[in-house]
Amino acid sequence: MKSVNNNLIFTPENINTSSESGVSIVLRNQEFLTSKASEFLIFEEDDLKWSEMEFKDNQFIGYLDNKPCFLQELTDGSLIAEEATLSPLRNLLGRIPDSLFTICSRAIQLSDWKRNNQFCGVCGSKMNSHETERAMFCDCNNLMIYPRISPCVIVLVTNGEDLLLAHNKNFPGTFYSTLAGFIEAGESAESAIHREIYEEVKVTVKNIKYYGSQSWPFPSQLMLGYHAEYLDGNIQPDGVEIDKAEWFNYKNLPQVPTGNISISGQLIESYIKKLSP
Repeated sequence: MKSVNNNLIFTPENINTSSESGVSIVLRNQEFLTSKASEFLIFEEDDLKWSEMEFKDNQFIGYLDNKPCFLQELTDGSLIAEEATLSPLRNLLGRIPDSLFTICSRAIQLSDWKRNNQFCGVCGSKMNSHETERAMFCDCNNLMIYPRISPCVIVLVTNGEDLLLAHNKNFPGTFYSTLAGFIEAGESAESAIHREIYEEVKVTVKNIKYYGSQSWPFPSQLMLGYHAEYLDGNIQPDGVEIDKAEWFNYKNLPQVPTGNISISGQLIESYIKKLSP
């Protein structure tokens, strides 16, 4: 097996043009094969050959340290080694290198895409894999079905030393985070920011500044991160998604995500760093 370290270099690609032997990550029902000690497992070809595991599908996902890297999907009834277990990607957040998270994010989204696009939505026939593009298509119309990516905005609203943080109804306990929402068809990211923030907490903002992005494969979001300044309004949670929202001084924050897990945490930490002497 290939050792996992912080220096892995992953390059996403759609077509394998290398003649080198490859490496694989293993997935079953959206869970990755890991050791029971929570070490992520990357398999060489010989490892899989003698593993007695049974696979139903595989996809080339790119190059890992210049070697072809594949996603191998286990059958539901396949055996796995006694020292191995299956782990959801959420359980691996903050415990695997960024390069490995990129691989897992791509793998789980491609698995989801292929599983959900086996048949044509026009005529119902079996879809075909395109030879040169990452796409499924049907002969009835030659419409390309590419992996879905859903763009979202995620925004830290600030007012001097205070941060506007919200508690989603689905969050555990007193966990708070930044505001976020999907970009609607025909809408710009900036328009989505104004709309989502007002819909969720009845606040308007100004001075929107782009920070960065993060793939968030739960199931297929691309999070576009922004800072924005408070303009007007009194906080009123919508009661549908957001049940609590408050201003918090940067020195006295509730439980929030960390930067090594999500872009929400990165937004918060970057603003605190800006304020700290």
